[in-house]
Amino acid sequence: MAGTRTGHKRLLRDLNQSIIFNLIVEHGAISRTDLARRSQLPAATITRIVGEFLAAGLISEKLAEESSGGRPPVFLSINPNAGYVVGIKLREDGMTIAICDLNCTIIFSADEQITGEAMPHRVVEAMTGAVKRCVSAASVPMNKVLGIGVGLSGLIDSARGICRYSAILGWRDVELAAALEFKLHLPVRIDNDVNTLAVAERYFGAGRDAANFLMLTLGRGIGLGIVIGGEIYRGSSGGAGEFGHMTIDTSADAPVCNCGKRGCLEAIASDYGILKAATGADPGHHVEDAIGTLIERAQQGDEEVRTIFTRAGDALGIALANLTNLFDPARVLIGGKGLRAGELLLEPMRATLPLHRFGAAYESIELVPQTTDDASWARGAASLLLREVFRSPIYEGDEALVIDDLLSQANAGSQRRRKG
Repeated sequence: MAGTRTGHKRLLRDLNQSIIFNLIVEHGAISRTDLARRSQLPAATITRIVGEFLAAGLISEKLAEESSGGRPPVFLSINPNAGYVVGIKLREDGMTIAICDLNCTIIFSADEQITGEAMPHRVVEAMTGAVKRCVSAASVPMNKVLGIGVGLSGLIDSARGICRYSAILGWRDVELAAALEFKLHLPVRIDNDVNTLAVAERYFGAGRDAANFLMLTLGRGIGLGIVIGGEIYRGSSGGAGEFGHMTIDTSADAPVCNCGKRGCLEAIASDYGILKAATGADPGHHVEDAIGTLIERAQQGDEEVRTIFTRAGDALGIALANLTNLFDPARVLIGGKGLRAGELLLEPMRATLPLHRFGAAYESIELVPQTTDDASWARGAASLLLREVFRSPIYEGDEALVIDDLLSQANAGSQRRRKG
């Protein structure tokens, strides 16, 4: 964790900016009077910061449609088109790119393939070209792009922008963020792809009102994002959340996982594990069509296949009970392509979960299935940049604040207009 900034005028200014901006975002539309009341900041401070935000085009003003008498209040709201961020969900053979506004709304998305082996330099070149093409196709000026977020599978040192290990890509210690920054001359943030989904839900989705929640993803693998006190928990080296490699089966004939161990949750409950149990063969990386066929067979009454899904759901229930005993989350969000199996997985999971919960009532945990497509993953990566707008600026860091970037752009634009 970064060190705490010491108290001085710059820190006080940054904190006041953050308080005011977050109140505007939280309420959607808010008057200056309510800003002063809720922030407890002096009117002069409100006036100065709101004036800077308006000049930068970061917020806009709108008269209230109704008034209780007298002059109608003026409401302030975020201008989502004041800046944009690019999100990339990186896969072993391709990527999904999303261009998002300041509300993290996708305004453009596209899929691109990566031909040949996923060598780091080739992937960086492919990502560079894809970003330029997509920004142009979205009709977004490059100088309004605040930065790029990348989500990928594996152990990610997000603070240094390094992929420490990705089994799917076959990478170790790849300085991905620095390489992309060199090519695109923009800030780049990277993280584990499931963490990016959790960040997006924390600031823009079902986790906005839950300081403690878990983001569980099911698909070819099984992933976990952990939010504690409103922040992603990454562990000491970025490896927190490797939920899929929790040992569930300790028998001698437990299924072998991709990681080489036996009895991992992923070897039993992932799409890969379910297919391998049904066919007795390694299904490879591309499992979408095959798992769809298997789901149809189970739904049509194939009892042997239904038993495999039931075992997977039971394993998920046990593993999730362990997690909730550890973290006591208010909410568990469940997403990913594995949800296509629906009640084949969810029904046994819900039945097994309370049998292994300690103390607190099972009903106190809210299970929230989420629709998650490739563009959702890319949107999650984009949120890595946007969260910096919302985070309190109390920690030390080398990067400029995103709000400062927007204000600087506005000042530069004003100077160019005056010279013109």
